Amino acid sequence: MRWDMGLDLGTRNVRMALLADGPILSEPAALALREGRDQPVSAGEAAWQLYGRECEGVEVCFPLKDGLLTNNLYAQKLFQWLFYETEDKRRTRKFRALISCAPHSRPVQREALLQAALDAGAGEAALVRSDAASALGAGLDILRPEASLLVDLGAGKWTATLFTRGLIASEEYLPYGMERIHERVAGILREQEGFLIGPKTAEDLTKTLGTALPQSAPDIHMQVAGVSAEKRLPQLIRVRRALVAEACEDVLRELVRMCRKVVSQIPEELAADLNDAGCVLAGGGAALPGLDKRIGDALGIPCRVADAPETCGILGMNRIINQPEPYEGLFLETMVRTVRR
Repeated sequence: MRWDMGLDLGTRNVRMALLADGPILSEPAALALREGRDQPVSAGEAAWQLYGRECEGVEVCFPLKDGLLTNNLYAQKLFQWLFYETEDKRRTRKFRALISCAPHSRPVQREALLQAALDAGAGEAALVRSDAASALGAGLDILRPEASLLVDLGAGKWTATLFTRGLIASEEYLPYGMERIHERVAGILREQEGFLIGPKTAEDLTKTLGTALPQSAPDIHMQVAGVSAEKRLPQLIRVRRALVAEACEDVLRELVRMCRKVVSQIPEELAADLNDAGCVLAGGGAALPGLDKRIGDALGIPCRVADAPETCGILGMNRIINQPEPYEGLFLETMVRTVRR
């Protein structure tokens, strides 16, 4: 069965690959909507530039929250924009789309996501496990009998999955991701410093000052702009790494606990495989300094960050659409558009 395109739809970003062309698009999964209207003012990077800067009557929305579909209308509008943007590159007008989906999503969310793709113009749509796509994009051979451990660290969800023979030997997930750290950074600044920042500034602070090993990292600082909660006026403030590390710590402890739980549940022979294969980190959160060492030390096995970890999902989707047969056991659901007469 041939699939014409693969979509890696995440909480904050969406990427697309076309059959024979490979990955061709990477954009924020953002829509700018005007109040009372269904048609977006802008989408993708143009909408992302408005995030945190919305004017009255305009809101920047995302179809997914914490890795799960929350608004099927937003998903439909995003798919329509994506299909329109790639119309000239597609080789057929009646196309079949393969979409990554969180494995812990509920059936009603899966059905709504598939229906949104069909309503946007796809002739047939199917869902594949997002962790499986990331594992393939990270270079893991999940079909072999030896164990492969993949920790996928996205903006909205974190998953740890152990694969063997194309099956799931053990898995766990946290219903939050890097966004939880960004929210905690903004919350600590508000409570401790009386200083308000937007979501983009919180993300920049995490990327620049965040660390999984605060004891061994130098305590540098970063100057950011925001608003004084007391004066309600613009203000510049220096934020120390220790504050961002504090925001990271509770969330990272939960991540380590999740990884330990996955490993503790597997048979002894598979656990022995991990001494050689180790653990691979994928997703944008894998770039957090020291995270590979912290997880590796906690599990007692080698741990590494995949090459270009934020693109693992779409690289895996591209591999699946070019050779889907071996991975059909990892598909979640399929839906075909029905023609009404």
